[in-house]
Amino acid sequence: MKVKMEVFSGDPPCPGCVAILALADEFAKKYKGKLEVIKLIGQDAIAKFEEYKLGCVPAVVINEKIRIEGICPSRTTLENALREGGL
Repeated sequence: MKVKMEVFSGDPPCPGCVAILALADEFAKKYKGKLEVIKLIGQDAIAKFEEYKLGCVPAVVINEKIRIEGICPSRTTLENALREGGL
């Protein structure tokens, strides 16, 4: 089963959002076939943003559980969140 990582960003993206989107791309390549990355950006993502009751971006939801909100995590922190999420 693939792990699903949803990455929320503002539009235009803040520096933290730019960084988390780049990390998402990096991890998508690193875990190709094991990780599904979905980028949810700006107003197009508002329904999902509200569904998860997020308060701010950047944010990462892994397998429908909020793991990171309001900061861009380090690679290690994101990797740990993915492992906790089943990767």
